[in-house]
Amino acid sequence: MQSTSGFLGTAPSPLTASKASSDASVAPEPDKSDCLLAGIIGAELSGPLATAQHIVQNFTKTQKISRAQLRLLHDTIDLARRVAMQSQQIARLAGGRLRQSHERLSLDAILNQALDEHTADFQQHGKELYRSIKPVEIIVDPGLLSSLVDAAIVWAASRGQRLVVSLDIKNWPEHGLLLIKASQTVATGERPDAIGGEEESLSWHLLSQTARAMGVTLDRVASPDETMLMIEFPRTVKQLEGLTAVEMDVDGDSAMHSESKPLAGHRILLVSTDETLRTNIRQICRSMGLVMDSVPSSLQAVRFCELDKPHLIIIDERLHDRDLDELRKDLHKTDPNFPFLEIAIQSNTFEMASWMSNSMTRISRDSLRAQLPSILVLELAKVA
Repeated sequence: MQSTSGFLGTAPSPLTASKASSDASVAPEPDKSDCLLAGIIGAELSGPLATAQHIVQNFTKTQKISRAQLRLLHDTIDLARRVAMQSQQIARLAGGRLRQSHERLSLDAILNQALDEHTADFQQHGKELYRSIKPVEIIVDPGLLSSLVDAAIVWAASRGQRLVVSLDIKNWPEHGLLLIKASQTVATGERPDAIGGEEESLSWHLLSQTARAMGVTLDRVASPDETMLMIEFPRTVKQLEGLTAVEMDVDGDSAMHSESKPLAGHRILLVSTDETLRTNIRQICRSMGLVMDSVPSSLQAVRFCELDKPHLIIIDERLHDRDLDELRKDLHKTDPNFPFLEIAIQSNTFEMASWMSNSMTRISRDSLRAQLPSILVLELAKVA
């Protein structure tokens, strides 16, 4: 009886042998994202290793080492250790087999603790820290939350010398919203690492992977001078007449998006005579479920608000006049956080208002499609 086994039967045909040899010689192509991540790890390790090597070489020649060199060597070792830790955390998250333990946690306490742990390092490197943190409870995995908060602080701190950290609950849906604004204290002319493309930092990869694993919304808006990081927590605990409830979105991808459908129903007033501008903003508002009205002058915007106050006002820079300033002043008397957004004519304009100043958020009309959805989410979060 003839066996069908390759070990006991006839030798394979030349065609079969040739195919097997060909298959064995072709290695699978590496995943592009893995290659990019490996390159980022190597790039972030090269700096501290070069610094450490220089210090060691100098010590070998002189047999002396200064306090400043010791401090620098300590910093480089800490940086290399952080890269190693972040790499391990990313690998663990990428495995996709995390066992999460969902618990009710005080996000404000965890955030304050994390900021306190970074305070000494911030002071050593001349970074300014400002806080406006209100009580917020969420239901998430404790370990992942700690990793997320720490990664957010580390990433934001790499983008500026001044950090403004704000934690509050959005008006609707009642989700916890963590905002971290990073800006420069002095105009140095230097630009932080580019956002997007192949130049992403390892800390951003860790932050985005952690947010995706937790199912929280992560977004960012950046300009050469400042960066805003926004993290929204769908599973936020709220108190309703002594009863506890959880505000949670159950549809859609909550990992990475900025055009938030839960904003549906908010009313936007645009002050502009530019039909193209009105059309573009109306399309963006419609995609987000927002209702947009428009008037051709600041004076008519005043009359409109007397009858029905909107949730946000967008002003064409060319129509910004004294009437608009008076309207803004009047609205801020009753609601100091009432949001205004100015559309600038000059290209590459981006200025983010914050709760610490009386400034107005400004973006250029040539970046409406890229930035306006995220800006609207951020500004409408101020609505009380």
